Amino acid sequence: MYNRGQNFANLLLGPEGYADAFLTGIARNPGSEDIIRKVADLANIDSYTIFDRHGKEVFRSKSERYGWLLRDKSGGVSTGDKLSPSIIAKTGFWQVVHDDGATNPSVIMPLIRNGKAIGYLSIVSDMIAERDHYEKTLARTYALIILIVIVATCVPFMLYQRRRRKIDEADARIQFLADHDNLTHLLNRRRMQELCDQLLFKIRATREEIAYLYVDLDDISEINDHYGQSRGDEVLRIVARRLSAGLAADDLAARIGPDDFAIIRRRIKDRREVVTLARAMHEAVSEAIEIDGQIVTPKISIGCAIAPHHGRSHSELVKHAEIAHFHHKGDSAKDLVFFKAEMDEAMHRRREIEARIKHAMDADGFELFYQPLVKGRDGTLVGFEALIRLRDEAGNLISPTEFIPIAEARGYIKAIGSWVIREATRQVAEWPEPLFVSVNLSAVQFEDGDLVEIIVNALKTAGLSGDRLEVEVVESLLLERSEMILDQLTTLKQLGISIDMDDFGTGYSSLGYLWRFPFDKLKIDQSFMRALDNGERNVKEIVATIITLAHQMKMKVTTEGVETEEQATFLASLGCDQLQGYFFGKPRPASETTEHFLVGHRGTDRFGDPLEIGSSERRIA
Repeated sequence: MYNRGQNFANLLLGPEGYADAFLTGIARNPGSEDIIRKVADLANIDSYTIFDRHGKEVFRSKSERYGWLLRDKSGGVSTGDKLSPSIIAKTGFWQVVHDDGATNPSVIMPLIRNGKAIGYLSIVSDMIAERDHYEKTLARTYALIILIVIVATCVPFMLYQRRRRKIDEADARIQFLADHDNLTHLLNRRRMQELCDQLLFKIRATREEIAYLYVDLDDISEINDHYGQSRGDEVLRIVARRLSAGLAADDLAARIGPDDFAIIRRRIKDRREVVTLARAMHEAVSEAIEIDGQIVTPKISIGCAIAPHHGRSHSELVKHAEIAHFHHKGDSAKDLVFFKAEMDEAMHRRREIEARIKHAMDADGFELFYQPLVKGRDGTLVGFEALIRLRDEAGNLISPTEFIPIAEARGYIKAIGSWVIREATRQVAEWPEPLFVSVNLSAVQFEDGDLVEIIVNALKTAGLSGDRLEVEVVESLLLERSEMILDQLTTLKQLGISIDMDDFGTGYSSLGYLWRFPFDKLKIDQSFMRALDNGERNVKEIVATIITLAHQMKMKVTTEGVETEEQATFLASLGCDQLQGYFFGKPRPASETTEHFLVGHRGTDRFGDPLEIGSSERRIA
C-alpha cells in the first residue's frame, strides 16, 4: 500500500497537473479524470479521495455509502468528509496505512510540492486478489518450510534410525557369533562355560542339582573321510538340531569340540529324568540320514556328571562327564553312563598311556616281541608272530589290551601298524630261511587302500620274498568292508604272502568267509585250550572238526594258547600243522629271540632242548 499510494501520488503531482485539476476543478486536459480512473483500475485502486491542504474533501472517485446507487460517477462525489486535525498537523512526508484484515486496506498521505503540502490523498486498494495470492503463497511457503524442516530433520533422523538399527543388528550378529558356534548355531564352549559358572554360583544358594551331559558323535571322522568334509558338517548340523529339538526351554546346548556337544539340564530331582533325556536324544539322533544315495545312521555316546556331587566348577564337570562318556563307548547298551569316582583313576591311566603312545611314535619307542611257532608233528621251529609292546616311564610293559584300543580311538593305529610291518620284515630278513614272520592287521590299515603299497615297500626295503610274511586278519574286519578288504587281501596273496584268519571259532559267520576267500591258514583261538583244560564238553570234537575242515579246504591250522604238554600232544594227534603258546616260548625281544631260539639253528632242528626237563619252554616228542 505504501508503494501503491506513493506511485499514485507521483502520478497526480506529475507535470500533467492532475492534482491541480482535482484541487481547483480546472483541468488542462478534459480527459484527465478518465485517465486517472483508468490508471487506478489498472493499479487495482478501488477508490481514491483528494483533500485540500485544509483537509477538506474535494474529490472522491466513488461513494462507499451510496455506491450501490451511484456506482462510479463522472466528476466524482463529495461527501463533505474532512481530515482530522491530528492528520493535518503532521509535517513532512508521511503515510498512514489502515488494514483491518477484512476489508480493502487504505493509505493516506500528503501531496507535497516544493516542500509544502498542497493537499492530501487517500486511496482504497482492491487487494482481495493480492491478499488471496499472498495468503496462498504464504501457505505454500509455510508448507514448503515445514516440508524442508521435515526433510531436514526427519530424513536424517530416519537415516540415523536406520543406521542405528543396522549397527544394532551388526552388534547383535557379532554378539551371536561371539557366543555361538558358527556351524551348528549352538552355544560355543566359552559361552557355555560362562553360563555354567553362573548356574554353579546360583545353586550354592538354591541347593538344586544340574546335569552336565557330554555327548560325542561317533564315527564322524569316517563320514568325513568317506563323503567329504562338507557332508560331515551337514551331519553335525542335523545332529545339533535333533539334540536341541528335545530340550526344555531353560536347558542349555553347546558344541564344545569338533564332534562333541554339551547339554545342561537344571533342577534335577531324579536321575531317571536324565536317563529319559538321554534315551530321547539317542532315538532322535539315530534316525537315518541319506548322503549321496547312501544311508548313514549317526550314533552318540553320552557321559553325565551331576553338580554339585561330581564337581563344583565347569572344568570339573566337563572332565568327569567326558570320563563317563569314554566308559559309555565301551558299554553302548546303556543310554548313558554317570560319572563315578573310580573312573577318574582309569582316565588318568588312559591319559598316561596316550602320552606314552605319542612319545613312542615320536621317539621310536615301540618294541616288537616275537613268539615262536612250531610244527605240530615234531616241534620244528617254523617262524614267529610279531607282537607289539610299549613300556611305561619306569620301563614296565603296558598290556596291548590297554594301549591298542587307545591308539585305535586316537587314530594312531595305522601309523603303528605300518611301523610293525616295516620292523618285522626288516628283522626276519636277518634270520635264516625259511623262517617267516606273522603280523596282525587292523581294519584301519585297509581304509585308505594303500596297505598293499606299504607291504610291498617294506618287503623291497628288507630284501624279503612274500613267502616269508604272513598277515593275520580277524573275522570282524571282513564283516565291516568285505569287498574292499577282500580285494586287497587277494592282491597280497598274489604276492606269495600267506593270509591267515585269526581267532577262528569265536565269531558267528566264519564259515561263510572260508569259501568267499581262500585263506591259507586258520588260527584256532586260545579260548579253546582254556576250555580244554577246564574239561568243558565237546571241545575236543569241535577242535578236531575245525582242523579236519581246514585240511579239506587245503588250509593249514595254527592253534594258539598251547601251555601244557597234554594240549600239544592232543593237537599233534589231530594233525594240527602249527602250535603257538607259552609251552614253546613266551614273546621275547628280537635280541633275546636270536640268542634263545636261533643260535646254531638249522632248518631240520627240533624245537628246544630235550635235556631241559624243568624248562617252561618245551618241545613236543
